[in-house]
Parts: sequence; structure tokens; C-alpha cells
Amino acid sequence: MSCELSSSSASAFQADKYETLIFDTIKAKQTDLTNLGETIWNDPEEALEEVRAAKLLTDYLQTIDGVSVECNFKGLPTAFLASWTKNPVQKDEHYTTVAVLCEYDALPEIGHACGHNLIAEAGIACFVAAVAAAKQSGAEGKIVCMGTPAEESGAGKVKLIQKGAFKDVDFAMMVHSAPVDMLAPPMLAVDHCSATFTGKASHASAGPFDGINALDACVSAYNNLSMARQQLKPNHQIHMIISKGGSKPNVIPDSTKMDYYIRAPNGKEMVELREKTTACFQAAKLATGCLNLQLDGGHESYGALLTNKTMLGIYEHYGLKHGMHFHAAPAGGGGSTDMGNVSIEVPSIHPLFNIQDPAGEQTLTMIHTVGFQALAGQPAGHLRAGLAGGTMAMLVMELLLNESLRKKVKKEFEEEKRHFIA
Repeated sequence: MSCELSSSSASAFQADKYETLIFDTIKAKQTDLTNLGETIWNDPEEALEEVRAAKLLTDYLQTIDGVSVECNFKGLPTAFLASWTKNPVQKDEHYTTVAVLCEYDALPEIGHACGHNLIAEAGIACFVAAVAAAKQSGAEGKIVCMGTPAEESGAGKVKLIQKGAFKDVDFAMMVHSAPVDMLAPPMLAVDHCSATFTGKASHASAGPFDGINALDACVSAYNNLSMARQQLKPNHQIHMIISKGGSKPNVIPDSTKMDYYIRAPNGKEMVELREKTTACFQAAKLATGCLNLQLDGGHESYGALLTNKTMLGIYEHYGLKHGMHFHAAPAGGGGSTDMGNVSIEVPSIHPLFNIQDPAGEQTLTMIHTVGFQALAGQPAGHLRAGLAGGTMAMLVMELLLNESLRKKVKKEFEEEKRHFIA
């Protein structure tokens, strides 16, 4: 994907005046920023348990002159909001709030194999540098750094949306660590679901004919879904595990459970995929004679990502200028994120930044692996997080100072949103 920097933006925004300041600020703060990322990497905490990471980040943000910090933001103990405001006046079209988002939760067993320590580091770098530049500008507006817990599970941003955290936000952005630079990764909507079969227990040797095997139903459903996947579109996905299969081999299981995810590029196609998966479970119940099937879905649902191309064009311009090499987005899906839910609330971007040394291994190290967990703790990752943070900070300043750009972004958002959620 290639996005062009608008001529109106280039003329209305004196980039050189702030660009040097932004990247010099990050360079001067690199030791502090690296310490934040390293500390979080060395002490992984899972979703909604990021107590130490949240404290580390908020303690640092409280050292920035003119910044106010709210912990326990919107009632989420590990969420926070740091704010810097210039000339607080009654909000109108000239008063803009730009939010940069941080993530810092880890995965079970493999720690920061999604590199959220570096996402937090890049977000803090952006905020610190943008505030330093904004202090030198005449812009009226607000820059916020929002700590959003529980992306891997728990739907932290969804909870914050429901509590009104984005009501006064005009634009939002974050970056995600990856093995390549990419402007618009194809993030799909996802439902986190479960299916529970109820059968009848009996002794597996003395009286199997008296039982109804709920595990057979789970296995049958698994096979049904596996066969259904052969005919799915490339951007329709189903992932499943049997999370409860019984207690002992000599007892016919009377209750079993499957956890599964379904992904699709939009709400309409998600409905179609839900219907297909439901039929697979109902067929398994019928075939095995199970007494009950309980389907739970839609909780912790993440929306597909609506990327604002106008905002992304600004990010691309400064990213290329400072050495990023953007790869084309792959066909099909590339995972899911609760940033998708944010992206249909306010204009947003969620580009990827490369933390893998291009002079090293030629094979890409995918996220959610032990190999990527190791990469997220290497020096190159910290430097690249700073680069991504500085690139976002330039976008923050453009949005604060360029009214025509803001109008263009919002016009695109309203037009694209209508088609996206239809």
C-alpha cells in the first residue's frame, strides 16, 4: 500500500521546525525508554494483571512537566491516561484531542512474544516527543497517552469504549511490533466463543451403552469444523481447541467444552461464518445424541480494523524519510486486535514496525513465538520502537496544527465507516 502526503498538509505544516526536536527528544530519552521496554519484557504480566507495568509507565509519565496522569482510568485498575493540554478552552473545531495508545500485557507461558513491551515503549516515545514539540507550537489542543490493558484477551479497549474513554478523542493511533514494517495490516474481526456439550456419564467398560459421550460430540464438532474450513474464503478463519475433554478414561464424559475463535473481515461476513459454525455444532449434538448444547459467543468480540488512509499517508511519509521499508500487506488475514473497535469510533491507524535486524536471518520470525519473544528484548527493537514513536509524533503534530488535514481525515472516516459497518 502506498499513501501520498497531501499537498495541503505539506504547505500548512512546517515539518522541519518540529521534526528535529521530536527525533532529538527521543534520542535524548532513549536510555529511559529502553529501560521501560526492558523492564516490562523481563517481568511479563498477563491481561488485566499488568500492575507493575502500569505503575512503571505512570511513574515515568508523572515526571514530564505539564502532564497530568490518571491511574485506574475508567475503573480499570491497570488502565491509565496521561494528558497534556495547551490553552484549555471550550472545545470547538479548532480544539483537537489526539490519543496515542499503549499496550503492555503478555501472553501465557511465552511472555512478550507479541512485543507489547515495545508497543508501550513506542507509545511513550511518541507522547514525550509530541508534548515537547507541542509546547513550542501555538496549537490549541490535547495530547493523551492512553494505557490500554488486556489486548491478548479481556478486550481492554472494548471495555474502555463502553465506559466512554474515547468520547472526547478526535484521532487515535498506535503501532505494533512485527518482523516487517507494514502500513495497513489486514486485521480481521474476531469472536471468542465456546461450545459446551452435555451427555450422560457411565462406566466406560461395565456400561458404556448407558452413557452419552459428550467427548464424541466435541470430536465430531472439531472434525465438522475442520472439513468446513476447506471451503472457507481466505479471510474467513476458524481456530479451536478442546479445553475440557473429560476426567478419566474409564468414565464416559458427560460434559465437554470447546473454545474457538472465528474471524471475518466485516460484520456481514461474520454473521455468515457464525451460521456455518453453529451448524457444525448442532450436527455433532444430533449425531451423538447429546442432551444439550450451549453456545456462548460474542463476548470479547474484536472489530475489524478500519485504517484511515489520510492519517496513514502522513505516517508513511515520515517513516520512509527516516528509514522504514514498508512491505505489502498479505492476502487474507493477519490476526485481530481490539484496536479495530477503536477504529470505528474515531479515525485511527495501527501500522506495524520491524524489530528484526534485516542483516540477520532472512526467515521472518512471526509473533506469538519463542523466537519473537527473544527479539522483543533485543537492542534493535528498542531503537525501532523509538523510530516508530517519532513517526507517530510527527502525525500528532500535523493533526494538531493542520485544520485542512483534520477535515480531510474526518471526511474519509465518515465515508468509509458507512460502508465498513454495513
